[in-house]
Amino acid sequence: MSDAPATPSKDPVIHVLKNGVTMQESADLQPQADEASRRLFAEVSPSVVKIQADNGTGSGFYVDKDGDIATDAYVILGSSKLKVITPDGQTLDARLTKLDDINDLAILHLEDPSKAKIQPIEFGDSSTLKQDQPLWGLGHPAGYEPTYISPGYFRHTEQAGDILTNEGVNFVNEGKRRLDKLTPKEREDANSDWQRAMFNGQVNIQKGDSGGPVVDAQGKAVGVNDFSNLSSDSDFTPIEKVRALLNETKSKFSFSYKQTKDGLILTDITRTDGDYRAPFADHVIIQSGYSQNPAPNEKIQAFGRH
Repeated sequence: MSDAPATPSKDPVIHVLKNGVTMQESADLQPQADEASRRLFAEVSPSVVKIQADNGTGSGFYVDKDGDIATDAYVILGSSKLKVITPDGQTLDARLTKLDDINDLAILHLEDPSKAKIQPIEFGDSSTLKQDQPLWGLGHPAGYEPTYISPGYFRHTEQAGDILTNEGVNFVNEGKRRLDKLTPKEREDANSDWQRAMFNGQVNIQKGDSGGPVVDAQGKAVGVNDFSNLSSDSDFTPIEKVRALLNETKSKFSFSYKQTKDGLILTDITRTDGDYRAPFADHVIIQSGYSQNPAPNEKIQAFGRH
């Protein structure tokens, strides 16, 4: 029997995205994760998935054991095929089952939940957040395979319009010009989108993180990654909006699918309350002309959204 000492086990690599630090893909170049980030990564990352849409990737998270996943609506809108890459690396078909065009949220459902090791995240309460309270965002920035955790803190509550107003007077003027061209019903939805509740945090969220959860120190989801900019000044949809969508009994939308040799295909999204352009289909209403001539079913190309 050998008397050689046992080789100590190495701590698992935690991919961290800190404020003011350039994102690194290599495991060897990851900044040191603090104890709280390591604990929360271990607790929450099994709930976080990567979403593969036609034109890019985003993030999402399990909300129940039935295979339902929350994400941002703009991550998946415009895509006919939706795939979910699970924490253990499986690629599974999913279908869109619920959509909130005002609060930019969508619920996907795994076609075969039995294939996934589902660990739903626990919901918290965003209304109890205090200034400078620690928060952690999780997701798949730049479409990277590892889940990243981004430590930061809560700043304040706000409305979506406040975020865009901060981008400058040209954004506001262009938004108003486009609002004037809408029908009354379209304008009503656009104003609801403009006024929707959000909250702000100093958390480094990057492209690909959209739709992932932001959690408190107890590992409870208090919001969904939505807007961000290069200074790590990020904005989140309150988790209460996800809960409301899950509890929705009468949907504004119906979804049509067909099964093909390449998998499940989303063929149509139809409004059940009338056929008109809505904020989710023409987000330049408040995004100030980054797409000058959007088609009715154009995928959202939203400034600053990741």
